Amino acid sequence: MNDLRENLRREFNEIDYRYAYAQSFLNTKIAAQTRVLREQRGMTQAELAALCGTKQAGFSRFEDVNHSGWKTDTLWKIAKGLGVRVNISFETFGSLIDEKERFTREHLQRHDFEDDPAFAEQITEEIEIADRQADRLQEPALARDQSVETEDYHSAGHRSRSGEPHRMRQPDRVPVARAIDRQQAHWTTVSGREQRRRPEHA
Repeated sequence: MNDLRENLRREFNEIDYRYAYAQSFLNTKIAAQTRVLREQRGMTQAELAALCGTKQAGFSRFEDVNHSGWKTDTLWKIAKGLGVRVNISFETFGSLIDEKERFTREHLQRHDFEDDPAFAEQITEEIEIADRQADRLQEPALARDQSVETEDYHSAGHRSRSGEPHRMRQPDRVPVARAIDRQQAHWTTVSGREQRRRPEHA
């Protein structure tokens, strides 16, 4: 057991001392954490004061460890400016000793709502879903829509048992049209060559 814990255990036997100590520690913790969270977010006192609806001169007292006139509505304004919540609860004096030992900048830091891991995972999932939906919308036309209906590919007069023309799935019109154009150009070239080979009739 370290000296701090042993000293507090002994001194907390005095009722007035332990309540005075608890109140002083709470004031110190709120002021210190306000500053730590503000600096964690890279904000100035003036910037956070504006979010709280006050001036920098008035806000500076909230980072003074000797300030003791805390009000619940003031705490909520500061919390909203920092993107966190206020937690007020009744605790044992034994937990106060634990808090005192963990009273470091690292333990006072908190994520704001946008960086909260509990919600960051949900946001990531929503982004992934949106990306998948976008990918589906951007699929090539050939893979996205091959439902162009056409007359029966065997013969124009062939009918199904129901009397309706057979339907077939056909590739997108654009690739088909390009293929037809290339084929027509080929036969035009071939035809021109054949005509040049034929002797003229008298």
